[in-house]
Amino acid sequence: MKKILSSARPLLCFLGVALCASNAVSGTIDLTGWSEEGPGGGVWTVNGGGSAVFQSVNSSTPTFFISDDPFINNTFSGSLTVGSGDNDFIGFVFGYTAPFSANADATTDFEYLLFDWKQGNQASATEGFHLSKVTGDFADNSISHGDTSVTNPFWSHVDNVDGNSSFTVLDSDLGAGRGWADNTTYDFELTYQENNVNIVIDGGAFSNETIFNVGGVYTAGSFGFYNFSQAAVTYDGFTEDEAPPSVPEPGSLVLLGLGLAGLGFTRRRAKNG
Repeated sequence: MKKILSSARPLLCFLGVALCASNAVSGTIDLTGWSEEGPGGGVWTVNGGGSAVFQSVNSSTPTFFISDDPFINNTFSGSLTVGSGDNDFIGFVFGYTAPFSANADATTDFEYLLFDWKQGNQASATEGFHLSKVTGDFADNSISHGDTSVTNPFWSHVDNVDGNSSFTVLDSDLGAGRGWADNTTYDFELTYQENNVNIVIDGGAFSNETIFNVGGVYTAGSFGFYNFSQAAVTYDGFTEDEAPPSVPEPGSLVLLGLGLAGLGFTRRRAKNG
């Protein structure tokens, strides 16, 4: 396997594949330059060293704490801990491009991918994980935790199509035992690439478990933390590393190389002829 990868590397470089880039050196992300975005309602307090943030309020609407830089082809790793009390939504957003207050965006003009995690069943909400694409103007949608019916897409994960907005579930992992536990620290790894989203969790009842591995076409955006109707959440020690887009299997690369070589040989024969 190593020989195949080694021999394929010049071909990859010739094709401009990101595998040829050097690996970035990881480091703890400094959260002091991040900002709360969205409808508001959260209180995000960054610790003195800038490595952790604590969200202390049971926010009535979705609240986001967002990086100041966009990312693509990166892996984010870190931990989160939820204190006791309540059983609602925690998670991440990524590929996030709106809303940003600095751009004078409306606070309900959403554009991002959402990974959220519910502790327990409640009305139309189900225990477990969702991966969703959220886009459009949600000003006319019910997004408050006062509405726990299917009319609230952030609660029910049901897309109430209104022509202005879209809440699309890309994948889900639901059921008994899939919720988070009080006073438990979970280590997360989110890999966000142009062609794939991969999320792994370790801690509590989860042992280095892949929650989602979803292919698609994804674009650059900010990374951030997400709370909805849930207080006492700490996000800590997050790092960012390079994660180039996935490439074909080595055997496919060899076939591709042979095909290109054959094409070149055919063209040379045609030219000489």
